[in-house]
Amino acid sequence: MGDFHKLSKNMEDYLEVMYHLETDRGVIKVTDIAEELNVKPPSVVEAINRISKMNLASHEKYGEIKLTEKGIKIAEDIIYKHVTLKNFLNVLDVDNETAEKEACAMEHVLSNSTVNKLEKFTKFVGMHRDDGHFTKSFNYYQKHNKLPDKIKCKHSYSN
Repeated sequence: MGDFHKLSKNMEDYLEVMYHLETDRGVIKVTDIAEELNVKPPSVVEAINRISKMNLASHEKYGEIKLTEKGIKIAEDIIYKHVTLKNFLNVLDVDNETAEKEACAMEHVLSNSTVNKLEKFTKFVGMHRDDGHFTKSFNYYQKHNKLPDKIKCKHSYSN
């Protein structure tokens, strides 16, 4: 996964939507992008032209729009970040709608290194959730801002 911070948040959003349209519908249309991003078609055409100049998509006037291999790779990186961040927020018991919105905001600003660490943390926590003890303890901690009595003596964490 490469860093691609040269792209603006808007360009990343366009690539993400284009990827989903191409994957789900087999075709990318200006009108579909406009609808997904709640923008006007002329704004989409302008963005597509910029994306094409970066060799992330190919587009002939009034013709089909296709992501290039480079465009697909970057879109997949963005989607990886989004899914990883949403999973992390779900572990924190953030409701799904909020997790979706906040993952979308965070995917544009967090480094790949940070997202990779959050993914590892999320997987680690997932390995220890099977008995429900972790979830119950975390929910108790969120509510009361202290550890449940049963686990206070089990672990000693110091810096």
